[in-house]
Amino acid sequence: MKPQAASLKPQARIHLSGAVPAVCAVVVLSGCGTACRWCRSSTASIASAPERVEIDGREYTLSASAWRDFQPVAPPNGQPLIVVVKVSSADGTSLPAGLSMDRVWVLDGKKEWSAAPEPATREPAAARLESVVRGGPKWDPGTKVDVVVRLKQGKQAWLLRQAGVTIKRTD
Repeated sequence: MKPQAASLKPQARIHLSGAVPAVCAVVVLSGCGTACRWCRSSTASIASAPERVEIDGREYTLSASAWRDFQPVAPPNGQPLIVVVKVSSADGTSLPAGLSMDRVWVLDGKKEWSAAPEPATREPAAARLESVVRGGPKWDPGTKVDVVVRLKQGKQAWLLRQAGVTIKRTD
């Protein structure tokens, strides 16, 4: 019995062999390199994102707050999760021009939720980048989660994490 690939028409073999270089070209042209950790992001790589990153010679950290609203106007089982994320430089200096965040992940063990953040605001003097994601899962208040953001500047990207964020409850 001949292998299945041998029965393919020559045009099909050429088409299939041309797909590999095309995929590689897309990856290379998209700017993936050592700084582009999100190109192969999976729950495992997102969960292992660093708690500090260096961009243009400066160190940056993430501060996150998470909560669910149970005030009287909320549904009986509360509103979905809201997370505020803030990226700041360790030395208080301004953020690099063009630095933005385009994705936020919230991890609870093997459970994961991600969303595109609302347009970010910059603090006066651009020392902090702040945004929010809404409409998350209804995980229990008191749950500790890890929050990860993807920062982008041009074609470079970095993942940045804050571990152990407690989901709070507002009443």
